[in-house]
Amino acid sequence: MIITGVSSGIGRAISAEALRLGWYVEGIGRNAPALLTEHPRGSFTTCDLSDRTALSGLRLAEDQSYELTVLVNNAGTLGPVKPGKNASWEEIDHCITLNTSSAMLLSAKFLAEISGEKQLYFTGSGAAEFAIEGWSAYCASKAAVHMYASVLAKEHPELRIHAFRPGKVNTPMQAEIRATTEEDFPGVAHFVEEFESGSLVLPETVATSLLHAIDRKDEIPVIFSTSNYTV
Repeated sequence: MIITGVSSGIGRAISAEALRLGWYVEGIGRNAPALLTEHPRGSFTTCDLSDRTALSGLRLAEDQSYELTVLVNNAGTLGPVKPGKNASWEEIDHCITLNTSSAMLLSAKFLAEISGEKQLYFTGSGAAEFAIEGWSAYCASKAAVHMYASVLAKEHPELRIHAFRPGKVNTPMQAEIRATTEEDFPGVAHFVEEFESGSLVLPETVATSLLHAIDRKDEIPVIFSTSNYTV
């Protein structure tokens, strides 16, 4: 299993659950977690996914011995949280590059370079389908991810290609959201309230549900919520 964004949050939880279930896991990103570098079935490839040159030079086809290879495009950023008119080119470009463009390029590499049985997943978001004030770049980037997954699923009907909505998950990104101002994000109080009430989903719950969905033999929607596939 190849996973991006493994240093914390959902990506780290998916890595831990996959290792527990016996998968070989390769992480891709800037920061190598001990979870992978110190595990006999873990490995890590350093690559700045927001750097087009670095990503273009990345090769995935080193080992073709696995019965099933899964790519989980999980790396992402919240991007600028502010009214859309105040977001700079640099902020927008970084958000779209990391959340969308890098996932598209890595997926293209995966489809071209990996032979045998494979599945492809993207960490999507409810924000792809619901406009949130102050999140223009993030909402747009995730909407693009959902549509890209849907297009690929039509182009490759023989493969399982999906984007999953994990819900509001207790990750560093949620902490970043709670640290924003009401002026930049009018809905911040709701996120603070959900955190304080203990309503956030645990990353481990998302990971368990995703691995369960990967293992299922029946057909599932291209865009799905992990809460629908709890064990």
